Amino acid sequence: MEIRKLNAARGWIWVTHGYMLIMRNPILNIVTATISATVILLTLMIPMIGPLLAILLMPVLIAGYTRICRALEEEEKVELSHLFAGFQKHTPRLIALGGLLLIGLLLASIITITIGGDSLAAFMDSVKSANDPDMLFEAMLTAGSSIAFSLAVGFTLTFALMMAFQFAPMLVYFTEINPIAAMRASLTGSIRNFIPYTIYSIIMQVIALILSVLPFNLGLVVLVPLGFSSLYVSYRNIFPFPGELVASSIAANDSEARPDDNPPTV
Repeated sequence: MEIRKLNAARGWIWVTHGYMLIMRNPILNIVTATISATVILLTLMIPMIGPLLAILLMPVLIAGYTRICRALEEEEKVELSHLFAGFQKHTPRLIALGGLLLIGLLLASIITITIGGDSLAAFMDSVKSANDPDMLFEAMLTAGSSIAFSLAVGFTLTFALMMAFQFAPMLVYFTEINPIAAMRASLTGSIRNFIPYTIYSIIMQVIALILSVLPFNLGLVVLVPLGFSSLYVSYRNIFPFPGELVASSIAANDSEARPDDNPPTV
């Protein structure tokens, strides 16, 4: 499997091409992204097992939405049923991928708690009870070195897990590899493109901050589909489908708007 290394400008291009992809059928993109988010939120509300089910279903829904992105990219006729494509193809692998994510989060939590010990437990209790932001800030400043180290380890492990997961549903669905291989490839692709990925993340955070001023959380109507579609664009740039032209042969077309354009390697 080819995993491309891209230049820093790709971080911005992923966002703009994701927006262009949405505009090919904005109503459909907004509706399907909203349905996906609603399914996850409703699943989270199920007592006891809700969060576990939500994590297991997440890769399935991501695969379905990116199937819609693929159809838009290829100018196919898009139907609402495409959103549930993850329930029709490679469903066991996608659910297994959610299980790996769940196990990874559990292990990261166990390691963090083990390192932090009783000091971390006491700190977390004080954070939960601190309704005053000033009290919370003071608690963070007075935290000991062991607490700071355990939180840093936990953050690092979780961040690495998220990088290993972000492209994995698409790799499982489109390339038909197993979940472990998909997470390994996703982590490799994310690390290899850490600079454009960092720029992309900063841009998305700025957009989220701007959209947060809209009333009634209306900004999420734009942010959620933009996040999904731009992630799909980044996947298509980093992991080309078999048989596509090599990047160097079409570098002159780098400025075009199609998300599957092969970017120049760096």
